[in-house]
Amino acid sequence: MQRAAQTLKRTSALVRRRLGAADVWVQDHHVGVGVTVLVLITTGAGLLLRFRLDLVIELAEQYAPVFTILSITIGAVFGSIKWVRQRRQARLKATDTTRT
Repeated sequence: MQRAAQTLKRTSALVRRRLGAADVWVQDHHVGVGVTVLVLITTGAGLLLRFRLDLVIELAEQYAPVFTILSITIGAVFGSIKWVRQRRQARLKATDTTRT
């Protein structure tokens, strides 16, 4: 049992180090990563439309209202979170300046 726990700890540490290294790499190469992702998404969408256009149109007509409602709701939630974070940062900055 102890050996399994040690193996799990070592594996967990290795995964954390690898994820940290990948995170730093993506931060350093964010433009290339962004362009690559956009090219892959565009290529995939183009191939989908090329070979399954009728199915895409049928699904779009069926689910467009749902996606519209979801996008509006998600946008409102993210906008609210951004507003709250800005207020928090302003409050922390004001508190920090009064303490010094």
